[in-house]
Amino acid sequence: MSESLWGNHNDKDMRDEIEEIEVGMVVEADGGDFGQEDIGEAKVTDILYDGEGRVETLVVEKGIVFTKYLEIPAERIQSITQTHIDGMPDSTRKVIISASEEEVEALTPTGTEALPPEMLTAAPYQDDILDFTGKAVPTDVGLRRREEEAADKNAAPTGDEEPVKISKLLGPGLMSGMAGNDASAVASYSLDGAQNGYGHLWLMLISTPLLQAVQFSCAKIGRIQQKGLAEVLRDQYGRKVAVPAALLLIVANSALISADLVAISTGLELITGLRWIWFTAPVALSLWYITVYQNFDAIKKIFLAMSMVFVAYVITAFFSKPDWSALLTNTFVPHVDLGFASISTAVALLGATISPYTIFWQVQGEKEEQRSGSPKRKFRLAAIDIAAGVISGNLIAYFIIVSTAATLFTNHRQIHTALDAARALEPLVGPFAKYLFALGLIGAGLIAIPVLLASASYGVAGTIGWPSGLSKKPWQNEGFYLIMTAGLAISLLLALIGLDPVHLMFWANVLQGVLSPILVVLLIVIGNSRRVMGDNRLGLATNVGLVAAAIIMFGASGLLFYGLATGQGGG
Repeated sequence: MSESLWGNHNDKDMRDEIEEIEVGMVVEADGGDFGQEDIGEAKVTDILYDGEGRVETLVVEKGIVFTKYLEIPAERIQSITQTHIDGMPDSTRKVIISASEEEVEALTPTGTEALPPEMLTAAPYQDDILDFTGKAVPTDVGLRRREEEAADKNAAPTGDEEPVKISKLLGPGLMSGMAGNDASAVASYSLDGAQNGYGHLWLMLISTPLLQAVQFSCAKIGRIQQKGLAEVLRDQYGRKVAVPAALLLIVANSALISADLVAISTGLELITGLRWIWFTAPVALSLWYITVYQNFDAIKKIFLAMSMVFVAYVITAFFSKPDWSALLTNTFVPHVDLGFASISTAVALLGATISPYTIFWQVQGEKEEQRSGSPKRKFRLAAIDIAAGVISGNLIAYFIIVSTAATLFTNHRQIHTALDAARALEPLVGPFAKYLFALGLIGAGLIAIPVLLASASYGVAGTIGWPSGLSKKPWQNEGFYLIMTAGLAISLLLALIGLDPVHLMFWANVLQGVLSPILVVLLIVIGNSRRVMGDNRLGLATNVGLVAAAIIMFGASGLLFYGLATGQGGG
């Protein structure tokens, strides 16, 4: 090794320590994250020497499944630390190397890379219109960008008087509202309109303030605690509460991911004529690869545009000439039908609106969202953000029900296939309805699945205590990505067991409606705990909304189980 390469290590003791580095020693970076809090640490797997027998390069491996190899020149070695653990006879020796956060972030997800002898500084990240899109829609990239921005907590807060830009105002609340209209939710709303006509429109009206209360309580908890919901439950109430909540989320999300995989595949069936089941596994593998290894920026705007197809239901509702008198009456006057078909679709409608994953998402999103001003102002901005998502999402859902009621229910047509559901768009686009509906299913599913996977992984990793975040490479947060992979594999198996696609999408949201009120009760407990919230406990209006949501959803679920127990759901 040349003298210039050893220029940073003139101290003889340091050179001697470097020569004592052995295979198997743990390696950490003084600046960037080598995943030292993850399930496996970065370790030396090989040592390369120069012609004089001195250490020239360390070959470092990180990851068990998502493996990454780094070649680190000796000049990067800063120190050799020695950690003694009580009760253990041996000490742990670690190699500390110099590597900036920018350098580590620039490393690729896989393969072998060599760090240069001297540290490099990456160019500052610049926002553009696509970056705002990435942060304002529920994709893996939106999550990544939020995590990256949330890492900088040292910026001086601005005053309450500063005007707020629209890009800063709309964030996780808008995302939650838009993500609620995933492909399986659209199927549930369509079934409700085709089966019950305008009968459940009052539920959409009443669920709007209830969803606002649920999401605002989530935002307040995330803002105060600066933790995800799983972490709050684990830290405040122990694993006996956190683990069941995480399992609840896994079950709910697995069902929804399965339903969305089937929805995407059904959309492809409408376009190609090939049976949907042939598309399911390739779609799942493609989404897994994109979410884990690739940047979604190049194609996310296409998926977003496709999912916006469902806005066409707003126009279709007027083209389909609904019975305005019946529509307005059923919107403002509650009507309860205790028949099993009506109750089951009501539970699915509520589950599509207030779902476990949007609860976990909102807590995590508000934790990472950077808002300016005093705490009171931050809560106000969060409330506006949430209202934008709740109102826009529920309006689309409302008009989906109106359109299907006006076109299918009034003509006594039931929905048995995706093609049947697509007919609700015929008053607007005629014979092209199935293609428009197919594009919407595909786009909504492709947008929703990454965030469903991420929210479940956040919940499980937070419960276990593993680091989580899509802003990190798979080799940095391997535990988090393994959870994500396992979740998608389970969902794929559920999708392939041969259930009827429309019924799978419907019952996935029924499950959401059964499980969500349990989480709402937890929100009431956490949000009113002085130990957790301090002086920022939930207000009267939010508490009333939460209690009402829990009562209505528990009541609907109770009637559903009664119907199943008495054999009403056998047909």
